[in-house]
Amino acid sequence: MRLSSPGRAGIAIAALAAVSLTTPAARADFNDKKPISFSVDGATATGYFKVVTEAINGIVREAYPGTDATYKPGSPAGGIQNIATGRSDFTFNASPVEIAYANEGKAPFTQPLKGKFKFVMMLHEGLIVHNLMTKEWAERNGVTSFQDIAAKKTPMRLTVNLAGNLQSTVTMYQTIFNAFGINENEVTNNGRNIIRGNSATGFDALRDGKVDVFINGAFVPTSEISDVARGRPLQWISGDPAKMAIAAKTWGLKTITIPKGAYPFMTKDETTLAIWNAVVAGDQVSEETVYKFTKALFENIDRVKAIHPSLAGFSRESAIPNISGLPYHPGAARYYREIGALK
Repeated sequence: MRLSSPGRAGIAIAALAAVSLTTPAARADFNDKKPISFSVDGATATGYFKVVTEAINGIVREAYPGTDATYKPGSPAGGIQNIATGRSDFTFNASPVEIAYANEGKAPFTQPLKGKFKFVMMLHEGLIVHNLMTKEWAERNGVTSFQDIAAKKTPMRLTVNLAGNLQSTVTMYQTIFNAFGINENEVTNNGRNIIRGNSATGFDALRDGKVDVFINGAFVPTSEISDVARGRPLQWISGDPAKMAIAAKTWGLKTITIPKGAYPFMTKDETTLAIWNAVVAGDQVSEETVYKFTKALFENIDRVKAIHPSLAGFSRESAIPNISGLPYHPGAARYYREIGALK
């Protein structure tokens, strides 16, 4: 439909107004040492993510003295919920399933959050799905692989993460079970034989003989697993690489080969899934805050690498490419353009 002159004039005025509103931010110079303020949400009160978050926050505080950076314990899904609704600013452990469910408004999210949070950087791709079983259960049932479990419908006492931790349930045991044709209810007595908790809860259940199978995320190697194996012999549950690849494709993940000897009980290379975690920020977080946060980390890459072995591969090449399906946050995009990493 052809616009009348008044209509075109109205559009021109609106466009001019939009430019005038965005121009000050575009001209602002963030190359100063003025402090910023932000909160990080989305992980447990203790353990790996608290250590990583506090170390990263420390780098930002040193780069911008006086910065107020706080850590709010929670969960990966809860972190996205909070940054998307303005209660927090960043989360460091967004994975493909939380992002997809949040965009769609799928439980545990109560409404679609698409457009309310944006990509900042990839943190790592090193959360490895550990598929473990006790040697006693494996030998008693003649099980060496997921294919065996599918064929025999082997009853098991299973430990997995909390249902609300989507990346450690949906993209781990549920996706693997689906790829191999294992019916969760059938092998766990309709869920009655499932113990849910974080990895520490699972390790304790293995150690105490309360479960037969452990499927959860950890980094390689994890000392607690070797410790459990000293008192209760373990085996890795093998999985056909082609079916593992199908499981990985479900969520745009990669498969990874855990080499023989990574743990004392591993007698051959094994294929499993690697989960990525991204830093994302709420749409309301200022361009300056995200720009300075991003700059602080990229100007201290060696310090980021030294925080934890999972971050040893952190680099421009690993962190800037965006496979999340989210748009870049303007602050991150601005910094990446300045260093020539983004057009």
